[in-house]
Amino acid sequence: MITKSETKSRNEIPTQKLSRRENRKRQIDALNVRVEKLTKVAIANAETSGKPLEPEYIFAQQPMTALWAGTPVYQMRSAFMVYLFTIGTGILIAYGASQISYFATALSVTIIFFGYDVYSGVLHVVFDHPDNISLPIFGQACLEFQWHHAIPDDLVRRDFVDVCGDLNAVAFILAIINCYLLDISNPSPVAMVIGGMKLWMAYLGQFSHRSAHTAATSRSPVVNWLQHFGFLNSPKDHLLHHKPPHDNGFCLIGVCNPIIEAMRAVTTNIFLWMVLFLVWSIFDVVIYVKLVEWIVETIGA
Repeated sequence: MITKSETKSRNEIPTQKLSRRENRKRQIDALNVRVEKLTKVAIANAETSGKPLEPEYIFAQQPMTALWAGTPVYQMRSAFMVYLFTIGTGILIAYGASQISYFATALSVTIIFFGYDVYSGVLHVVFDHPDNISLPIFGQACLEFQWHHAIPDDLVRRDFVDVCGDLNAVAFILAIINCYLLDISNPSPVAMVIGGMKLWMAYLGQFSHRSAHTAATSRSPVVNWLQHFGFLNSPKDHLLHHKPPHDNGFCLIGVCNPIIEAMRAVTTNIFLWMVLFLVWSIFDVVIYVKLVEWIVETIGA
């Protein structure tokens, strides 16, 4: 029998506060538990209905390897890399902007804003295609993307550093490629601004997507204002993408959705979209830089 004094002493023992890393791990583990539960439900439904199991449930039953997609679907990311990339590109943007005119800076930011939104739509089309989960290396990202349809609040239930951390590997690879293409030994200030802004826009896209799933009571007035005026994806507009067959509303900011819809009206061939995605990923910064420099030189701004 527990006495009142024992109960009191137990209640006085402070609950151990979790570190941010421990809390992040709990969030990831909880999402992977949901994956397991939903997979079991999907298997039971498939057996009852006789319909084939969708790829995201098939791959959620096998272990992830270096090449092939699998479980765990959700993973912790390196927070250090996110902070390093953010600070490093921030310095790059600030230095580059200090070397060019206000017009060139504003033009660079404008072009990368709209360019990124179209790019995010292309990426989303490719990552959402079920067949791409079976691709080596690339498939894991597609698997997590498509589980987002089954668990729409996964972005909200993860720490934002892990949401941004999903981009760590590709950001590192593309940084090396762009350094080579833009001649790192003699980089132009415009290239610094646009190169740095590409990562910041990617983080903005992640924030925009996450905010579209955030409850109204948890969104700040600033976020509501940005969503209302189209600078972030609104929950109402993004909800359309989460209605099967998930074939619209692909852009993560949302401004350029009509462009993606027009492109899909021309072709939905996933091979062509994959080629476009890969070419755009590698050469977009180079093209933006050349375009801005040409405009600035032409008008003498």
